[in-house]
Amino acid sequence: MPEHFTNKTVNCIYCGKIVLTGNKFCSRECKSKSQIVRLTLKCIGCSKLFKISPCYKRKTNYCSIKCYWDSTRLKKIRRCKVCNKEFIAKNSLIVKGFGIFCSRSCQHKTYPEQIKKICKQCGEYYWIQPSKDKRSFFCNKACHDDYMRDYVSCVCRCCKKEFEIPRSDLNRGRGTYCSRRCFVSYQGSSLLELKMETSLNLAQIKFEREAKFKRFHVDFLLEKYKTVIECDGEFWHLKPNVKERDKRKDILLQSLGYKVLRFTGNELDKFDENKLSRILLQRIF
Repeated sequence: MPEHFTNKTVNCIYCGKIVLTGNKFCSRECKSKSQIVRLTLKCIGCSKLFKISPCYKRKTNYCSIKCYWDSTRLKKIRRCKVCNKEFIAKNSLIVKGFGIFCSRSCQHKTYPEQIKKICKQCGEYYWIQPSKDKRSFFCNKACHDDYMRDYVSCVCRCCKKEFEIPRSDLNRGRGTYCSRRCFVSYQGSSLLELKMETSLNLAQIKFEREAKFKRFHVDFLLEKYKTVIECDGEFWHLKPNVKERDKRKDILLQSLGYKVLRFTGNELDKFDENKLSRILLQRIF
């Protein structure tokens, strides 16, 4: 019989049994078992080697549930590294490298001494670790941000006190009052009213400030021309209740024979005092 018709035998790769030529495994079971990947790990509790699937690998690996409970429930008597006092620590913590100090205060005694520094912004003392000495200049992030800001000096309209604010706040329209208390207690003219007052003086028009009509007050009264001028800032005069009040005020003034001129904050911001004085002369006459 020719050689290529003879049946040659080989051993199974997994179990070592004899199989026919052309096959590597003796059965489907051996083939599936050979494809299972297993990791060989050392049990933390009993130091025994065992195999496990890669998906079950953890920081702490135990060969059985009994070994896990025995290892985690065990406690040992230890001596503190600092004060040499005896204390009880869990075996699970000792395995991870803990159980050296009896308390947090003893642990802190082993840290390097902190360095005392002065904050560049507030001038207060603060303590810092020696490793951070060369790159630490502020006691907290708030002081760091304040130090890096560009500050501008302003004068409070109410108390006339000089104060500093970041330029970013000044660009958003702040810097008129030093505090909310001054903002609430201020009884003088607003910026819009001051601009209108300057424009009326340039136009040489006589006026009366805060004139009273029954229960209402008006910003500017031009009695000679039977005209009332109101400066309406968007913050207050866009509120629904203020709008209704302004309508009642207009009806009362018109019934008394007065002409009402209202200027919004956006309109007054568009023109300077000279341009505004010419517009007033056109609307009044």
